Formats: sequence, C-alpha cells, structure tokens
Amino acid sequence: MLKLKITKKGISPLIATILLVAVSLALAGILYSWASHNASNTVSSVTDGQQQRIECSAINLFIEEGCSYDANTGINLIISDYSSVNIDDNIEITVVDIDNRSKTASIPSNFQGGIMAVNSSVLSDPTALNGLGKIQRVYVFIKRCPERKATTMSCD
Repeated sequence: MLKLKITKKGISPLIATILLVAVSLALAGILYSWASHNASNTVSSVTDGQQQRIECSAINLFIEEGCSYDANTGINLIISDYSSVNIDDNIEITVVDIDNRSKTASIPSNFQGGIMAVNSSVLSDPTALNGLGKIQRVYVFIKRCPERKATTMSCD
C-alpha cells in the first residue's frame, strides 16, 4: 500500500510577524487620521461658538425713554448702543401688546454716535408692526444674540 506523506506547511514565523506589524501599523494610521480630523473639527466649532459668545456678551443695547406707538403711524423709539463691538447685523424689534400679540420687524443697524432713532419708515417692512393694541413691551436685539435684548416695559 502506498502511503502519501502529507506535510503541512504554513508561513514562517518571521513573515507572520512582519504581516502582523504591518496590519497593526495600518490600523494605527487610520485611527490617528480619523481622531485628528475629528479633534480639529471639534476645536474649530468650539472656538467659533466661544467667539460668538464673547461678541454677544459685548453687545449692550438700551431703549431710551420716549417710546411711543400708534396703531396708524407705528412705533417711534430711540435705541442707544453702549456695546464694545460694532453692530453690523440687522436689529430685530419685537413688540408685544396688552393682549400678548406680538409682531417682529427688522431694521438695518445705523447708529450715529451710539444712538439710532427708529420709526416705521426705517423698518424693512413699514407695515410690519401695524395693527397692535396698546403696547405692553418692546424688545430690541441682534438676531444672532437674542439673549442680549433691551426691553422697555411701557410704550405710550
């Protein structure tokens, strides 16, 4: 009877070690690339958010005395800017009447010596605030910084 001699041959231990090291290094490179990319995106988004908070904290608007509102002619008020940064964004004005109906209008920032007069003719839509009753509150703020709003509790 003829016996076949079967020999099992595998790869040598040296080649196995080299392959194991190569695969490990490739995986380490992929992991490093992914981690550094995600870290840089996170840092830039945190930096952008922090910069906006710093700019928002420097905004200081104030509604002067003399706010007036008439359902036919609209709103008249004076806004003072005591901010330590330039305000280039549009200013939002939200008016709330005694029935808690509110309307919002937008105006371009146009401070002259830190003061800006506002009436219906300077609004982007002059009729935006028409039709409200007696005014309860007026809010003035920059759209990207609504937490830094100036408020008046009455507007005759």
